[in-house]
Amino acid sequence: MSQNLVETVKSHFTGDVVRQASAAVGESEAGVGAAMGGVIPLVLASLLNRAEQPGGSTALWGMAREAYEGGTLANPAALLSTDGAADSSWLSRGGDLLRSVLGDRYGSTTDTIATTTGVKSSSVSSLLGMAVPVVLGLLGRHSAENSLDAHGFGNFLTGQKASVMSALPFGLSSLFAGASSMLGGAAAAPSSAATAASTTFANAARTADRAADVVERAAPSRWPWLLLLLLAAAAAWYFLRGNRPPDTAAPVATETALDTTTAVAAAPAAAPTGRYDAASGNYLYEVGAPTELKLPDGTVLKVGSSSVESRLYTFLNDPAQKVSDDKTQGWMSFDRLYFATGKSTLTPESQAQLRNIAAILKAFPNAELKLGGYTDNTGKADANLLLSADRANAALKALGGMGVAVGRVKAEGYGQEHPIAPNDTPGGRAQNRRIDVRVTKK
Repeated sequence: MSQNLVETVKSHFTGDVVRQASAAVGESEAGVGAAMGGVIPLVLASLLNRAEQPGGSTALWGMAREAYEGGTLANPAALLSTDGAADSSWLSRGGDLLRSVLGDRYGSTTDTIATTTGVKSSSVSSLLGMAVPVVLGLLGRHSAENSLDAHGFGNFLTGQKASVMSALPFGLSSLFAGASSMLGGAAAAPSSAATAASTTFANAARTADRAADVVERAAPSRWPWLLLLLLAAAAAWYFLRGNRPPDTAAPVATETALDTTTAVAAAPAAAPTGRYDAASGNYLYEVGAPTELKLPDGTVLKVGSSSVESRLYTFLNDPAQKVSDDKTQGWMSFDRLYFATGKSTLTPESQAQLRNIAAILKAFPNAELKLGGYTDNTGKADANLLLSADRANAALKALGGMGVAVGRVKAEGYGQEHPIAPNDTPGGRAQNRRIDVRVTKK
């Protein structure tokens, strides 16, 4: 896999695999072959997108090794079987991974491939689910053969961006294009910070509606048929003649707002007192008696005396308190920041605390923060690592939307590591599902 990842993956989906897959999903071989012309580069681009997110490269490296060692390369089409011949969990895991990257664009993307190739959307979903573990298996094999650690794995993926992005057909590049420029100018133009900072590379695939809408408005009502003809030709070229030349019009996005360097995991923050609320599944913290914070810019906040806002303000306002060189020190847990179960969607009540944090940052313009995301130990560790990164990035995105300049807040996901309470009770698990914050500069 030293030359071209797209070519390596393409060569693994032979005519026999396409034939078996067509029988498994109930589609023609021609339809499945054409669909794979979009499925393969879409899967690769999605994995590259995930690898660019904090903790994403490490998590994918682990999944790739697991897929390779689990034998996903032996018979790709068997992943679609229901006879127990293969580990069927990989099919759902593959689909879940793509949904986490594409978000609400997943359905429209599968519909686009289905419409332009003449197969059902459900069949496209199955083919995507099959392709993910196979691609991961190939990446795992490459890592094993070349003794790559997570860092080397990430570097390899980075080197494959240009060929992968140029292979995306029929407008799918709009899902990933322009991510590197979405944050540009936010610090220099505060009036546009809310718009610019709300769209980071970690969420580019989920927020590409504007680009997709432009394509839809510009295309006539007969575009699916025209695209079908183009795709048929592209698929034939794709499988018979090799990869397309690089598309210079498709920029390769880079992460600018998030800290993607290897981070030192945060030490457990002291758990505040409170109680578990079974109705919401959240841990409700006691934030102390109401008090007023008079910020240097004249803003007055009403918060709890032991809330994270109060502790953050005290640290920033006291010249005697210094930022520790020990990156495991100084972490504080948000006490009113909650997410939808199993998702990175912030609940409405979380906005109040984030607005307070944004106000404090504006009053202390030199301050910079690091957000750390954590989960409980329910489910697979690699999925938890990705979810924790998504949640930390969601909080970062919200702060950017409230006018906090890009670059002042960074985010990292630590998954189920460093729990602050035992995971053997609902209350303990609720405490471990959290976002921590640390001042990195005053």
